[in-house]
Amino acid sequence: MADPITQAKHTARVLIGEARARRLVGHGFWCMFRMAQSARRRAASLPRPAPPALPIQPELFA
Repeated sequence: MADPITQAKHTARVLIGEARARRLVGHGFWCMFRMAQSARRRAASLPRPAPPALPIQPELFA
């Protein structure tokens, strides 16, 4: 399973594409657009994972 940030970004991309497709027909554009916006906000508000820790170098402690 992907991390939550990547998943929220993917959801936003899919929903904005769906909103663009519906814009021409007029059915559900605003609903899909709002869902995409909320997915973008969710991706921006999620905490970023910490960078991996550097490995211990035992020669520094000798």
